[in-house]
Amino acid sequence: MPDIALIGQRTLLFEKLFQDVGASYQFLSPLILGSPFLPHYRMVMIPSGFANPEYSQTLPGLVRARSSIESFVKDGGVLTVFGPLIPEHDFDWLPLPLKYICEMSTQSVTPVGEDCSCLLCTPTPECDGYLIPGEGFETVVKDDKGRAILVIARYGQGLIVATSVHEFPAAKYIRWALDKARPARI
Repeated sequence: MPDIALIGQRTLLFEKLFQDVGASYQFLSPLILGSPFLPHYRMVMIPSGFANPEYSQTLPGLVRARSSIESFVKDGGVLTVFGPLIPEHDFDWLPLPLKYICEMSTQSVTPVGEDCSCLLCTPTPECDGYLIPGEGFETVVKDDKGRAILVIARYGQGLIVATSVHEFPAAKYIRWALDKARPARI
């Protein structure tokens, strides 16, 4: 059973990150999400640009797999989602309300809680926007204007972590997420 499913195209940069952490991983095409033949994963990661057709064809698969995504988190998986890289996005394929506004910038950030703030590699990350969390989400890191750039929600036995940080997550975050997760089917 792989530890992590990365939804989207294969990239050598993510492979290096996962290898450095010692995590097993599998790249999944969004077309096969929800297949009964997929193994259990502890974490699913959706990289930046998933909703922008110039970079990815991932969003239609996420929309189709909404109930599978909800079950994955409810059953104990950790879902990590980065910015969609379009002007605005409602994460209507998530089980809890979340909105994204695109605004490229470098930010001075303020962690306000939760261990998942270890996702950041620097106190001045590049961000591709900010988040407007709905009910169920807690803001973990704010930008220098007080807007959410990292949020977390507990849903069932799992977690949803969403960020507009436009950088790879720190290795410490991958270990943190895998430690919090339970194997679940996507």
